[in-house]
Amino acid sequence: MPDRDDPRLGPDTSAPRPSLAEIAAQLDQQSAGGSQIAPAAPVTPLRATRVASGAWLGGVCTGLAAHLGWPVLLIRAIVVALAGVQLVGAVVYAVLWLAMPIDRRPAAPGIDAATRTGMRTQTSVRSADIGERLALLMLGVGVALLVQFLVPVSQVVPFWPMVVFAVGVALVWTQADSLKPRIGRRRRMRAVVEALLGIALIAGGIVLTISRGFGIRQLTTPQWTGVILFVVLLAVAAPWAFRTRTALTVAREQELLANARADVASHLHDSVLQTLALIQRQADDPKAVAALARKQERELRQWLYGGSHEADTIKVALETAAAEVEDDSGVTVDLVVVGDHELDVRMDALARASREAMLNAAKHSGADRVDVYAEILPDVAEVYVRDRGQGFEVGAVSDDRMGVRGSIMDRMTRHDGTARIRSAPGEGTEVWLRMELE
Repeated sequence: MPDRDDPRLGPDTSAPRPSLAEIAAQLDQQSAGGSQIAPAAPVTPLRATRVASGAWLGGVCTGLAAHLGWPVLLIRAIVVALAGVQLVGAVVYAVLWLAMPIDRRPAAPGIDAATRTGMRTQTSVRSADIGERLALLMLGVGVALLVQFLVPVSQVVPFWPMVVFAVGVALVWTQADSLKPRIGRRRRMRAVVEALLGIALIAGGIVLTISRGFGIRQLTTPQWTGVILFVVLLAVAAPWAFRTRTALTVAREQELLANARADVASHLHDSVLQTLALIQRQADDPKAVAALARKQERELRQWLYGGSHEADTIKVALETAAAEVEDDSGVTVDLVVVGDHELDVRMDALARASREAMLNAAKHSGADRVDVYAEILPDVAEVYVRDRGQGFEVGAVSDDRMGVRGSIMDRMTRHDGTARIRSAPGEGTEVWLRMELE
């Protein structure tokens, strides 16, 4: 029995509770003494998600701050500062926007109900955030001007046209997150206007970039027109494609969960509820109730762990034999099997001899329980069948008793096995079966 001072058992109300310093000292002594502490269960790392609540744009900075435990203002300042360096921060933000899923953890039922009934309104933008936004905007503009002033020759792409392009992408991608089927007409019209404005800004940014780099006359060529249309379609369709894929994955998971729940409900109705009804009818017969309960337990274990209904291994054969004996006799058969082996001719003989030993113990011992232990090793298989019943004189068993002589001992001998029976009146019976494996 574990010691009462074991911290896993919780505090002892009959003794004074130790202080935190005393507990820390005890833990230090255990560590110094080399005591083994059970390892904690592995913790699944949390995946970073975009948090829509309190987000300014796509929720990337808010999600990263929650995932890393950093201040959200620091994350936003880093992104804005990098955005001033040839829009590196904007590119990183866009990639994370597409890669990070939206946090869809359900809120408390009371909050959801109050929101649906209009009793609670959510405000994602606070008036105090205006100052932070202006400060971050000034930071980004300042970094951009500084970079262009210091290294104007190293510019890979025109900066300000790409800013127009990035603003248009942000407007379009925001609608991909916020647009839902069940929203008001005014909100839908606003979303459409913002999406159209975003598409116009995307096209304008591309046109300005091409005109500055290659001249305005190149815009009339079919090649550049196709490039403009392709980039606009790609920028607009990217978030919708990612969101559609995510929605299909969520729908598939929900379908699998619904099918699993339906399967469990069907099995409970067809098996467990029927057994409970039988138990209720036979409540005055404890023996019948116990038999029904154990039978239902076997069926549930077989259904949960995917056991085979066909005896293709020695373990399944022994489980089937124990279940049959228990159902026919009403005596509890407690079976433990360690290891397994395919059911060949010799293993089948071992299973049949074990079944006969279980049946004899259930019918003739007078005990209300039969213990069976089987150990299947790579080189040998052994089965022990024991009861604490009335027992008998082994030497007094006549040769015409096929149950012991023919079905157990002679069967094991014919297949190069060994069978030993130890019993005495009033001391129960133990049958030991052994089969060498080749």
